[in-house]
Amino acid sequence: MNDRPHDTRPRRALRDVVSDIDRDILKLLLRRRNLLTRMYNSQGFLEPSEEKILRKSWEAAVSRVSRDARLSGRFFSLMQEVEFLPRPSAGQEDQDAPERGADRRTAFNLAPPARPARLLMPAPLACRATRAWLMLAAATGQGLRLAPCLMNDPIVDCVKMLNQLGAGLNREEDGVTAHATAPVGAPDKVLYAGDSAWNFFLLLGHYLGRPSRAKISGESALKLADFSATRRFLPALGARLVHVVPKSNGLPARLECSGILPDTATLPADVPAELAEGILLAAPLYERALTLDLAAHPLQKLILARTLPILRAAGADVVVENARVRVAPGPLRLPPQPELPLEPELAVFLLALPLALGGEARLAGIWPQWPGALAGWDLLQALGLDLRQAGGEIRARAATPLKNFPALAAHALSDVPADWTPLPLALAACAALRGGEAVLPPLPSAADTDEVASFLHAVGLETDAEGRLCKSSQESIASAWNAPAPAWALGLALAACARPHLKLGNPGIMTALYPAFWSLYNGLPEPSLRRAAVEESVTAPARRRILTTSVAVPPAIRDEDA
Repeated sequence: MNDRPHDTRPRRALRDVVSDIDRDILKLLLRRRNLLTRMYNSQGFLEPSEEKILRKSWEAAVSRVSRDARLSGRFFSLMQEVEFLPRPSAGQEDQDAPERGADRRTAFNLAPPARPARLLMPAPLACRATRAWLMLAAATGQGLRLAPCLMNDPIVDCVKMLNQLGAGLNREEDGVTAHATAPVGAPDKVLYAGDSAWNFFLLLGHYLGRPSRAKISGESALKLADFSATRRFLPALGARLVHVVPKSNGLPARLECSGILPDTATLPADVPAELAEGILLAAPLYERALTLDLAAHPLQKLILARTLPILRAAGADVVVENARVRVAPGPLRLPPQPELPLEPELAVFLLALPLALGGEARLAGIWPQWPGALAGWDLLQALGLDLRQAGGEIRARAATPLKNFPALAAHALSDVPADWTPLPLALAACAALRGGEAVLPPLPSAADTDEVASFLHAVGLETDAEGRLCKSSQESIASAWNAPAPAWALGLALAACARPHLKLGNPGIMTALYPAFWSLYNGLPEPSLRRAAVEESVTAPARRRILTTSVAVPPAIRDEDA
Protein backbone atom coordinates (compact mmCIF):
# COMPACT_ATOMS: atom_id res chain seq x y z
CA MET A 1 0.00 0.00 0.00
CA ASN A 2 1.35 3.39 -1.02
CA ASP A 3 1.21 5.76 1.94
CA ARG A 4 2.77 8.68 0.00
CA PRO A 5 0.40 11.64 -0.17
CA HIS A 6 -0.95 12.49 -3.60
CA ASP A 7 0.14 15.79 -5.11
CA THR A 8 -3.11 17.62 -5.73
CA ARG A 9 -1.47 20.69 -7.24
CA PRO A 10 -2.45 21.24 -10.90
CA ARG A 11 0.28 20.44 -13.36
CA ARG A 12 1.61 23.45 -15.26
CA ALA A 13 0.76 23.68 -18.91
CA LEU A 14 3.64 22.79 -21.20
CA ARG A 15 3.37 26.14 -22.98
CA ASP A 16 4.06 27.90 -19.66
CA VAL A 17 7.15 25.76 -19.14
CA VAL A 18 8.36 26.57 -22.66
CA SER A 19 7.76 30.28 -22.00
CA ASP A 20 9.91 30.05 -18.88
CA ILE A 21 12.66 28.36 -20.88
CA ASP A 22 12.48 31.14 -23.48
CA ARG A 23 12.97 33.74 -20.77
CA ASP A 24 15.95 31.77 -19.45
CA ILE A 25 17.44 31.75 -22.95
CA LEU A 26 17.09 35.53 -23.13
CA LYS A 27 18.83 35.88 -19.77
CA LEU A 28 21.73 33.77 -21.03
CA LEU A 29 21.95 35.77 -24.27
CA LEU A 30 22.04 38.99 -22.29
CA ARG A 31 24.74 37.61 -20.03
CA ARG A 32 26.68 36.49 -23.10
CA ARG A 33 26.46 39.99 -24.58
CA ASN A 34 27.72 41.55 -21.34
CA LEU A 35 30.71 39.21 -21.31
CA LEU A 36 31.48 39.90 -24.97
CA THR A 37 31.50 43.62 -24.21
CA ARG A 38 34.17 43.02 -21.58
CA MET A 39 36.26 41.21 -24.23
CA TYR A 40 36.28 44.20 -26.63
CA ASN A 41 39.60 45.81 -27.54
CA SER A 42 40.41 49.49 -27.16
CA GLN A 43 38.59 50.27 -30.45
CA GLY A 44 35.38 48.75 -29.14
CA PHE A 45 35.45 45.55 -31.22
CA LEU A 46 36.01 41.87 -30.62
CA GLU A 47 39.33 40.65 -31.94
CA PRO A 48 38.86 38.40 -35.05
CA SER A 49 40.97 35.67 -33.45
CA GLU A 50 38.69 35.63 -30.40
CA GLU A 51 35.55 35.49 -32.54
CA LYS A 52 37.05 32.68 -34.60
CA ILE A 53 37.64 30.60 -31.45
CA LEU A 54 34.07 31.24 -30.26
CA ARG A 55 32.66 30.31 -33.66
CA LYS A 56 34.60 27.02 -33.82
CA SER A 57 33.49 26.12 -30.30
CA TRP A 58 29.86 26.90 -31.17
CA GLU A 59 29.94 24.88 -34.40
CA ALA A 60 31.47 21.90 -32.59
CA ALA A 61 28.76 22.03 -29.93
CA VAL A 62 25.97 22.35 -32.53
CA SER A 63 27.27 19.39 -34.55
CA ARG A 64 26.60 17.12 -31.56
CA VAL A 65 22.90 18.03 -31.36
CA SER A 66 21.80 19.27 -34.80
CA ARG A 67 22.58 19.18 -38.51
CA ASP A 68 20.84 22.46 -39.24
CA ALA A 69 23.30 24.89 -40.85
CA ARG A 70 21.16 27.84 -39.75
CA LEU A 71 21.87 26.98 -36.11
CA SER A 72 25.61 26.69 -36.63
CA GLY A 73 25.95 29.74 -38.89
CA ARG A 74 23.13 32.28 -38.91
CA PHE A 75 22.21 31.87 -35.26
CA PHE A 76 25.80 32.49 -34.18
CA SER A 77 26.00 35.64 -36.33
CA LEU A 78 22.74 36.84 -34.83
CA MET A 79 24.04 36.31 -31.30
CA GLN A 80 27.11 38.36 -32.18
CA GLU A 81 25.07 41.30 -33.53
CA VAL A 82 21.92 41.40 -31.39
CA GLU A 83 21.45 44.49 -29.20
CA PHE A 84 19.87 44.71 -25.77
CA LEU A 85 18.51 47.46 -23.58
CA PRO A 86 20.94 49.11 -21.15
CA ARG A 87 21.64 47.62 -17.75
CA PRO A 88 19.24 48.52 -14.93
CA SER A 89 20.31 50.77 -12.08
CA ALA A 90 22.54 49.42 -9.33
CA GLY A 91 19.69 48.97 -6.85
CA GLN A 92 17.70 46.53 -8.96
CA GLU A 93 17.96 42.80 -8.54
CA ASP A 94 18.61 40.19 -11.20
CA GLN A 95 20.37 42.55 -13.54
CA ASP A 96 20.52 40.04 -16.36
CA ALA A 97 16.72 39.72 -16.52
CA PRO A 98 15.53 41.12 -19.88
CA GLU A 99 12.29 42.48 -18.45
CA ARG A 100 14.19 44.83 -16.11
CA GLY A 101 14.66 47.35 -18.88
CA ALA A 102 10.99 47.63 -19.79
CA ASP A 103 10.54 50.98 -18.10
CA ARG A 104 13.36 52.46 -20.19
CA ARG A 105 12.13 51.05 -23.48
CA THR A 106 12.00 53.74 -26.16
CA ALA A 107 8.57 52.68 -27.42
CA PHE A 108 6.56 55.22 -29.38
CA ASN A 109 2.93 55.69 -28.47
CA LEU A 110 1.16 55.98 -31.82
CA ALA A 111 -1.92 58.13 -31.31
CA PRO A 112 -2.62 60.45 -34.27
CA PRO A 113 -5.63 62.79 -33.88
CA ALA A 114 -8.84 61.39 -35.38
CA ARG A 115 -9.23 64.28 -37.81
CA PRO A 116 -8.97 64.41 -41.61
CA ALA A 117 -5.41 64.60 -42.86
CA ARG A 118 -4.09 67.68 -44.62
CA LEU A 119 -0.70 66.65 -45.93
CA LEU A 120 1.19 69.01 -48.24
CA MET A 121 4.89 68.30 -48.70
CA PRO A 122 7.68 67.41 -51.13
CA ALA A 123 7.75 63.68 -51.71
CA PRO A 124 10.72 61.68 -50.39
CA LEU A 125 12.94 60.99 -53.39
CA ALA A 126 14.03 57.56 -54.60
CA CYS A 127 16.85 56.26 -52.42
CA ARG A 128 18.37 53.86 -54.96
CA ALA A 129 18.24 56.36 -57.83
CA THR A 130 20.07 58.84 -55.59
CA ARG A 131 22.89 56.37 -54.96
CA ALA A 132 23.01 55.36 -58.64
CA TRP A 133 23.69 58.97 -59.66
CA LEU A 134 26.31 59.33 -56.92
CA MET A 135 28.03 56.18 -58.20
CA LEU A 136 28.08 57.54 -61.76
CA ALA A 137 29.44 60.88 -60.53
CA ALA A 138 32.25 59.13 -58.65
CA ALA A 139 33.07 56.78 -61.54
CA THR A 140 33.24 59.60 -64.11
CA GLY A 141 34.67 62.30 -61.85
CA GLN A 142 31.92 64.73 -62.89
CA GLY A 143 30.15 67.11 -60.54
CA LEU A 144 26.42 67.17 -59.76
CA ARG A 145 24.00 68.15 -57.02
CA LEU A 146 21.17 66.02 -55.63
CA ALA A 147 18.63 67.73 -53.35
CA PRO A 148 16.47 67.25 -51.46
CA CYS A 149 17.61 63.73 -50.56
CA LEU A 150 16.31 61.41 -47.88
CA MET A 151 19.74 61.54 -46.21
CA ASN A 152 19.02 58.22 -44.55
CA ASP A 153 21.49 55.57 -43.41
CA PRO A 154 21.84 53.83 -46.82
CA ILE A 155 22.66 57.13 -48.57
CA VAL A 156 25.07 58.22 -45.84
CA ASP A 157 26.83 54.84 -45.99
CA CYS A 158 27.01 55.10 -49.79
CA VAL A 159 28.63 58.54 -49.55
CA LYS A 160 31.23 57.18 -47.12
CA MET A 161 31.83 54.14 -49.32
CA LEU A 162 32.41 56.20 -52.46
CA ASN A 163 34.69 58.60 -50.61
CA GLN A 164 36.72 55.55 -49.56
CA LEU A 165 37.20 54.90 -53.28
CA GLY A 166 38.45 58.48 -53.78
CA ALA A 167 35.29 60.40 -54.71
CA GLY A 168 34.66 63.98 -53.65
CA LEU A 169 31.17 63.81 -52.14
CA ASN A 170 29.94 66.21 -49.48
CA ARG A 171 26.70 66.16 -47.51
CA GLU A 172 25.26 69.66 -47.33
CA GLU A 173 22.00 70.32 -45.49
CA ASP A 174 19.34 68.23 -47.28
CA GLY A 175 21.42 67.08 -50.24
CA VAL A 176 24.70 65.71 -51.57
CA THR A 177 27.19 67.53 -53.79
CA ALA A 178 29.62 65.62 -55.97
CA HIS A 179 32.64 67.75 -56.79
CA ALA A 180 34.55 67.28 -60.02
CA THR A 181 37.53 65.04 -59.29
CA ALA A 182 39.56 62.36 -61.01
CA PRO A 183 37.42 59.26 -61.74
CA VAL A 184 37.67 56.75 -58.93
CA GLY A 185 39.63 53.57 -59.55
CA ALA A 186 39.35 50.13 -58.00
CA PRO A 187 41.76 50.22 -55.05
CA ASP A 188 42.73 47.09 -53.17
CA LYS A 189 41.35 48.01 -49.76
CA VAL A 190 38.62 47.12 -47.26
CA LEU A 191 35.39 48.88 -48.25
CA TYR A 192 32.39 49.32 -45.98
CA ALA A 193 28.94 48.94 -47.62
CA GLY A 194 26.84 49.64 -44.52
CA ASP A 195 23.62 47.66 -44.13
CA SER A 196 22.27 47.96 -47.67
CA ALA A 197 22.70 45.26 -50.31
CA TRP A 198 22.27 47.90 -53.01
CA ASN A 199 25.54 49.55 -51.93
CA PHE A 200 27.24 46.16 -52.17
CA PHE A 201 25.94 45.51 -55.70
CA LEU A 202 26.97 48.99 -56.85
CA LEU A 203 30.51 48.15 -55.74
CA LEU A 204 30.39 44.80 -57.54
CA GLY A 205 29.34 46.42 -60.80
CA HIS A 206 32.12 48.98 -60.53
CA TYR A 207 34.89 46.45 -59.80
CA LEU A 208 33.86 43.82 -62.37
CA GLY A 209 35.00 45.85 -65.35
CA ARG A 210 38.70 46.07 -64.42
CA PRO A 211 41.43 43.85 -62.98
CA SER A 212 40.99 44.39 -59.27
CA ARG A 213 40.49 42.92 -55.87
CA ALA A 214 39.03 44.20 -52.63
CA LYS A 215 37.48 43.13 -49.37
CA ILE A 216 33.92 44.29 -48.67
CA SER A 217 32.39 44.39 -45.19
CA GLY A 218 29.00 45.44 -43.89
CA GLU A 219 26.59 45.50 -40.99
CA SER A 220 24.46 42.68 -39.58
CA ALA A 221 21.92 42.54 -42.44
CA LEU A 222 24.68 41.89 -44.96
CA LYS A 223 26.47 39.49 -42.65
CA LEU A 224 23.30 37.38 -42.48
CA ALA A 225 22.44 37.81 -46.18
CA ASP A 226 22.68 34.96 -48.67
CA PHE A 227 24.88 35.91 -51.63
CA SER A 228 25.40 32.32 -52.76
CA ALA A 229 23.57 32.88 -56.08
CA THR A 230 25.78 35.91 -56.75
CA ARG A 231 28.88 33.88 -55.89
CA ARG A 232 27.90 31.15 -58.39
CA PHE A 233 27.24 33.68 -61.19
CA LEU A 234 30.35 35.85 -60.89
CA PRO A 235 32.78 33.33 -62.52
CA ALA A 236 30.84 33.85 -65.77
CA LEU A 237 32.02 37.47 -65.56
CA GLY A 238 35.61 36.58 -64.78
CA ALA A 239 35.33 37.26 -61.07
CA ARG A 240 35.29 35.35 -57.80
CA LEU A 241 33.65 36.10 -54.45
CA VAL A 242 35.08 34.36 -51.38
CA HIS A 243 33.29 34.60 -48.04
CA VAL A 244 35.69 35.34 -45.20
CA VAL A 245 33.66 33.57 -42.49
CA PRO A 246 33.58 29.78 -43.00
CA LYS A 247 30.14 28.36 -43.90
CA SER A 248 28.82 31.89 -44.36
CA ASN A 249 27.08 33.25 -47.45
CA GLY A 250 27.25 36.90 -46.43
CA LEU A 251 29.81 39.60 -45.78
CA PRO A 252 32.66 40.13 -45.22
CA ALA A 253 33.87 38.76 -48.52
CA ARG A 254 36.89 39.07 -50.80
CA LEU A 255 36.31 40.03 -54.42
CA GLU A 256 38.79 39.16 -57.18
CA CYS A 257 38.12 40.37 -60.74
CA SER A 258 40.06 39.61 -63.91
CA GLY A 259 38.44 42.47 -65.82
CA ILE A 260 37.85 40.14 -68.78
CA LEU A 261 34.13 40.21 -69.48
CA PRO A 262 32.23 38.12 -72.06
CA ASP A 263 30.37 39.68 -74.95
CA THR A 264 27.07 38.33 -73.60
CA ALA A 265 26.05 37.21 -70.12
CA THR A 266 22.76 35.56 -69.22
CA LEU A 267 21.38 36.47 -65.81
CA PRO A 268 20.09 33.38 -63.94
CA ALA A 269 16.64 33.60 -62.37
CA ASP A 270 17.92 33.27 -58.79
CA VAL A 271 20.46 36.10 -58.98
CA PRO A 272 19.29 39.31 -57.25
CA ALA A 273 17.93 41.94 -59.61
CA GLU A 274 20.14 44.51 -57.88
CA LEU A 275 23.26 42.83 -59.27
CA ALA A 276 21.99 43.27 -62.84
CA GLU A 277 21.25 46.93 -62.08
CA GLY A 278 24.73 47.47 -60.67
CA ILE A 279 26.30 45.88 -63.76
CA LEU A 280 24.20 47.90 -66.22
CA LEU A 281 24.94 51.20 -64.45
CA ALA A 282 28.70 50.50 -64.56
CA ALA A 283 28.73 49.03 -68.10
CA PRO A 284 29.24 52.35 -69.98
CA LEU A 285 32.65 52.61 -68.28
CA TYR A 286 33.79 49.08 -69.18
CA GLU A 287 36.44 48.66 -71.88
CA ARG A 288 34.17 46.73 -74.24
CA ALA A 289 30.46 46.43 -74.94
CA LEU A 290 28.44 44.06 -72.79
CA THR A 291 25.10 42.46 -73.56
CA LEU A 292 23.09 41.30 -70.56
CA ASP A 293 20.32 38.82 -71.33
CA LEU A 294 17.47 39.18 -68.81
CA ALA A 295 15.00 36.82 -70.49
CA ALA A 296 15.19 34.20 -67.73
CA HIS A 297 14.86 36.64 -64.85
CA PRO A 298 11.40 37.18 -63.31
CA LEU A 299 12.14 40.85 -62.50
CA GLN A 300 13.39 41.89 -65.93
CA LYS A 301 10.78 44.66 -66.23
CA LEU A 302 11.80 46.14 -62.89
CA ILE A 303 15.50 46.02 -63.82
CA LEU A 304 14.89 47.87 -67.08
CA ALA A 305 12.50 50.39 -65.52
CA ARG A 306 14.98 51.37 -62.81
CA THR A 307 18.16 51.54 -64.89
CA LEU A 308 17.27 52.68 -68.43
CA PRO A 309 16.00 56.17 -67.48
CA ILE A 310 19.22 56.85 -65.55
CA LEU A 311 21.50 55.53 -68.30
CA ARG A 312 19.71 57.49 -71.03
CA ALA A 313 19.68 60.67 -68.93
CA ALA A 314 23.46 60.24 -68.55
CA GLY A 315 23.94 59.87 -72.30
CA ALA A 316 24.88 56.19 -72.34
CA ASP A 317 24.79 54.14 -75.56
CA VAL A 318 22.07 51.60 -74.70
CA VAL A 319 20.15 49.32 -77.06
CA VAL A 320 17.29 47.11 -75.84
CA GLU A 321 15.96 44.22 -77.88
CA ASN A 322 13.26 42.27 -76.07
CA ALA A 323 15.01 41.35 -72.81
CA ARG A 324 18.58 41.79 -74.11
CA VAL A 325 20.33 45.00 -73.09
CA ARG A 326 23.50 46.05 -74.89
CA VAL A 327 25.58 48.81 -73.33
CA ALA A 328 28.52 50.17 -75.29
CA PRO A 329 31.45 52.02 -73.69
CA GLY A 330 31.57 55.74 -74.16
CA PRO A 331 31.77 59.07 -72.36
CA LEU A 332 28.88 60.04 -70.13
CA ARG A 333 27.46 63.55 -69.69
CA LEU A 334 25.80 63.79 -66.33
CA PRO A 335 23.19 66.53 -65.78
CA PRO A 336 24.23 68.99 -63.07
CA GLN A 337 20.96 68.37 -61.20
CA PRO A 338 19.42 65.01 -62.17
CA GLU A 339 15.67 64.63 -61.83
CA LEU A 340 14.74 61.91 -59.36
CA PRO A 341 11.39 60.16 -59.00
CA LEU A 342 9.85 59.82 -55.57
CA GLU A 343 10.41 56.80 -53.35
CA PRO A 344 7.29 54.64 -53.89
CA GLU A 345 7.80 52.47 -50.79
CA LEU A 346 7.33 55.55 -48.61
CA ALA A 347 4.92 57.45 -50.86
CA VAL A 348 2.27 54.69 -50.96
CA PHE A 349 1.94 54.85 -47.18
CA LEU A 350 1.78 58.65 -47.14
CA LEU A 351 -0.88 58.60 -49.86
CA ALA A 352 -2.80 55.97 -47.86
CA LEU A 353 -3.24 58.38 -44.91
CA PRO A 354 -6.52 59.75 -46.38
CA LEU A 355 -7.83 56.16 -46.43
CA ALA A 356 -6.91 55.76 -42.76
CA LEU A 357 -8.03 59.21 -41.56
CA GLY A 358 -9.96 60.80 -44.40
CA GLY A 359 -8.82 64.07 -45.92
CA GLU A 360 -6.17 64.81 -48.51
CA ALA A 361 -2.49 64.21 -49.21
CA ARG A 362 -0.53 66.17 -51.81
CA LEU A 363 3.03 65.14 -52.66
CA ALA A 364 5.25 67.16 -54.98
CA GLY A 365 7.09 64.66 -57.14
CA ILE A 366 7.00 62.24 -60.08
CA TRP A 367 5.55 58.76 -59.71
CA PRO A 368 8.05 56.19 -61.05
CA GLN A 369 6.98 53.89 -63.86
CA TRP A 370 8.17 50.77 -62.07
CA PRO A 371 5.97 47.64 -62.03
CA GLY A 372 5.65 47.59 -58.23
CA ALA A 373 4.95 51.32 -58.02
CA LEU A 374 2.23 51.10 -60.67
CA ALA A 375 0.68 48.13 -58.84
CA GLY A 376 0.66 50.11 -55.60
CA TRP A 377 -1.06 53.01 -57.39
CA ASP A 378 -3.75 50.67 -58.75
CA LEU A 379 -4.26 49.12 -55.29
CA LEU A 380 -4.95 52.49 -53.66
CA GLN A 381 -7.42 53.37 -56.39
CA ALA A 382 -9.14 49.98 -56.03
CA LEU A 383 -9.73 50.78 -52.35
CA GLY A 384 -11.59 53.97 -53.24
CA LEU A 385 -8.83 56.57 -53.05
CA ASP A 386 -9.20 59.47 -55.51
CA LEU A 387 -5.61 59.44 -56.80
CA ARG A 388 -4.35 61.75 -59.54
CA GLN A 389 -1.09 63.17 -60.84
CA ALA A 390 -0.94 66.58 -62.48
CA GLY A 391 1.72 69.22 -62.87
CA GLY A 392 4.41 67.44 -60.91
CA GLU A 393 2.11 66.85 -57.94
CA ILE A 394 0.24 63.76 -56.76
CA ARG A 395 -3.10 64.31 -55.04
CA ALA A 396 -4.94 61.72 -52.98
CA ARG A 397 -8.39 62.36 -51.49
CA ALA A 398 -10.87 60.36 -49.42
CA ALA A 399 -14.04 61.91 -48.05
CA THR A 400 -14.18 59.56 -45.06
CA PRO A 401 -11.88 56.92 -43.54
CA LEU A 402 -12.04 53.45 -45.02
CA LYS A 403 -15.04 51.64 -43.49
CA ASN A 404 -14.99 48.36 -45.41
CA PHE A 405 -12.12 46.51 -47.02
CA PRO A 406 -13.33 44.66 -50.11
CA ALA A 407 -12.28 41.14 -50.98
CA LEU A 408 -9.49 41.68 -53.48
CA ALA A 409 -8.72 39.19 -56.19
CA ALA A 410 -5.30 37.57 -56.02
CA HIS A 411 -4.21 39.24 -59.27
CA ALA A 412 -4.87 42.66 -57.71
CA LEU A 413 -1.80 42.15 -55.53
CA SER A 414 0.25 39.97 -57.87
CA ASP A 415 2.60 42.80 -58.87
CA VAL A 416 2.70 44.51 -55.47
CA PRO A 417 6.16 43.85 -53.96
CA ALA A 418 6.17 41.39 -51.08
CA ASP A 419 7.92 44.02 -48.97
CA TRP A 420 4.74 46.13 -49.22
CA THR A 421 2.53 43.45 -47.65
CA PRO A 422 1.91 45.70 -44.59
CA LEU A 423 0.10 48.28 -46.79
CA PRO A 424 -3.06 46.30 -47.70
CA LEU A 425 -2.92 44.50 -44.36
CA ALA A 426 -2.87 47.77 -42.39
CA LEU A 427 -5.73 49.25 -44.42
CA ALA A 428 -7.78 46.09 -43.88
CA ALA A 429 -6.97 46.39 -40.17
CA CYS A 430 -8.25 49.99 -40.14
CA ALA A 431 -11.60 48.87 -41.51
CA ALA A 432 -11.86 45.93 -39.08
CA LEU A 433 -10.89 48.03 -36.06
CA ARG A 434 -13.65 50.50 -36.91
CA GLY A 435 -16.18 47.69 -36.92
CA GLY A 436 -16.48 47.36 -40.69
CA GLU A 437 -16.26 44.35 -42.95
CA ALA A 438 -12.69 43.37 -43.78
CA VAL A 439 -11.27 40.23 -45.35
CA LEU A 440 -7.65 39.22 -45.01
CA PRO A 441 -6.11 40.34 -48.33
CA PRO A 442 -4.38 37.74 -50.51
CA LEU A 443 -0.73 37.59 -49.54
CA PRO A 444 2.17 37.38 -52.00
CA SER A 445 3.89 34.02 -52.11
CA ALA A 446 7.08 35.59 -50.69
CA ALA A 447 5.25 37.14 -47.72
CA ASP A 448 6.23 35.91 -44.26
CA THR A 449 3.10 34.48 -42.63
CA ASP A 450 4.70 34.68 -39.18
CA GLU A 451 5.17 38.43 -39.60
CA VAL A 452 1.55 38.78 -40.73
CA ALA A 453 0.28 36.88 -37.67
CA SER A 454 2.51 38.93 -35.37
CA PHE A 455 1.20 42.20 -36.84
CA LEU A 456 -2.43 41.17 -36.48
CA HIS A 457 -1.82 40.24 -32.85
CA ALA A 458 -0.09 43.59 -32.25
CA VAL A 459 -3.11 45.57 -33.50
CA GLY A 460 -5.63 43.36 -31.68
CA LEU A 461 -7.09 41.41 -34.61
CA GLU A 462 -7.53 37.78 -35.58
CA THR A 463 -9.07 35.89 -38.48
CA ASP A 464 -12.16 33.72 -38.28
CA ALA A 465 -12.82 30.51 -40.18
CA GLU A 466 -13.94 32.43 -43.28
CA GLY A 467 -10.88 34.67 -43.41
CA ARG A 468 -12.59 37.77 -42.07
CA LEU A 469 -10.71 40.05 -39.72
CA CYS A 470 -12.32 40.57 -36.34
CA LYS A 471 -11.29 42.07 -33.03
CA SER A 472 -9.37 39.77 -30.75
CA SER A 473 -10.92 38.46 -27.56
CA GLN A 474 -8.08 40.08 -25.63
CA GLU A 475 -9.17 43.27 -23.91
CA SER A 476 -6.01 45.28 -24.41
CA ILE A 477 -2.53 45.22 -25.87
CA ALA A 478 0.02 45.61 -23.14
CA SER A 479 3.46 45.30 -24.71
CA ALA A 480 5.20 47.21 -27.47
CA TRP A 481 5.66 45.57 -30.86
CA ASN A 482 9.03 45.43 -32.65
CA ALA A 483 8.57 45.90 -36.39
CA PRO A 484 10.71 43.46 -38.43
CA ALA A 485 11.13 46.00 -41.27
CA PRO A 486 10.37 49.70 -41.92
CA ALA A 487 7.25 48.85 -43.94
CA TRP A 488 5.79 47.06 -40.91
CA ALA A 489 6.42 50.17 -38.79
CA LEU A 490 4.54 52.18 -41.42
CA GLY A 491 1.74 49.64 -41.31
CA LEU A 492 1.44 49.96 -37.53
CA ALA A 493 1.37 53.75 -37.91
CA LEU A 494 -1.58 53.41 -40.32
CA ALA A 495 -3.42 50.96 -38.06
CA ALA A 496 -3.01 53.36 -35.12
CA CYS A 497 -5.25 55.80 -37.01
CA ALA A 498 -8.12 53.43 -36.24
CA ARG A 499 -6.86 52.19 -32.88
CA PRO A 500 -4.80 54.86 -31.10
CA HIS A 501 -2.12 54.12 -28.51
CA LEU A 502 -0.50 51.22 -30.32
CA LYS A 503 3.13 51.05 -29.23
CA LEU A 504 6.15 50.59 -31.48
CA GLY A 505 9.19 49.27 -29.63
CA ASN A 506 11.82 50.05 -32.29
CA PRO A 507 11.00 53.45 -33.82
CA GLY A 508 14.61 53.79 -34.98
CA ILE A 509 13.92 51.32 -37.78
CA MET A 510 11.89 54.08 -39.48
CA THR A 511 14.35 56.85 -38.68
CA ALA A 512 17.14 54.94 -40.43
CA LEU A 513 15.09 54.89 -43.66
CA TYR A 514 13.14 58.17 -43.45
CA PRO A 515 14.58 60.53 -40.80
CA ALA A 516 11.69 63.02 -41.03
CA PHE A 517 8.89 60.47 -40.70
CA TRP A 518 8.13 60.79 -36.98
CA SER A 519 8.06 64.59 -37.17
CA LEU A 520 5.55 64.21 -39.98
CA TYR A 521 3.47 61.62 -38.15
CA ASN A 522 3.42 63.47 -34.83
CA GLY A 523 2.29 66.60 -36.66
CA LEU A 524 -0.85 65.01 -38.12
CA PRO A 525 -3.43 65.92 -39.25
CA GLU A 526 -1.58 68.89 -40.81
CA PRO A 527 2.19 68.43 -40.36
CA SER A 528 4.63 71.15 -41.28
CA LEU A 529 7.98 69.71 -42.32
CA ARG A 530 9.46 72.88 -43.70
CA ARG A 531 11.30 75.16 -41.38
CA ALA A 532 9.69 78.51 -40.94
CA ALA A 533 11.25 80.83 -43.50
CA VAL A 534 13.33 83.55 -41.99
CA GLU A 535 11.81 86.79 -43.11
CA GLU A 536 14.23 89.16 -44.71
CA SER A 537 14.50 92.13 -42.42
CA VAL A 538 14.05 95.51 -44.03
CA THR A 539 16.83 97.99 -43.68
CA ALA A 540 16.46 99.40 -40.20
CA PRO A 541 16.97 103.11 -39.70
CA ALA A 542 20.22 104.19 -38.14
CA ARG A 543 19.96 104.03 -34.40
CA ARG A 544 20.38 107.30 -32.53
CA ARG A 545 22.66 107.34 -29.54
CA ILE A 546 21.16 109.40 -26.76
CA LEU A 547 23.43 110.68 -24.01
CA THR A 548 21.92 111.16 -20.58
CA THR A 549 23.04 111.53 -17.00
CA SER A 550 20.50 108.92 -15.77
CA VAL A 551 21.85 105.74 -14.19
CA ALA A 552 20.11 102.40 -14.73
CA VAL A 553 19.78 100.38 -11.54
CA PRO A 554 18.98 96.66 -12.13
CA PRO A 555 16.33 95.10 -9.88
CA ALA A 556 17.40 92.85 -7.05
CA ILE A 557 17.48 89.14 -7.84
CA ARG A 558 14.82 87.20 -5.99
CA ASP A 559 15.70 83.95 -4.30
CA GLU A 560 13.52 81.89 -6.63
CA ASP A 561 15.28 83.35 -9.68
CA ALA A 562 18.77 82.60 -8.40
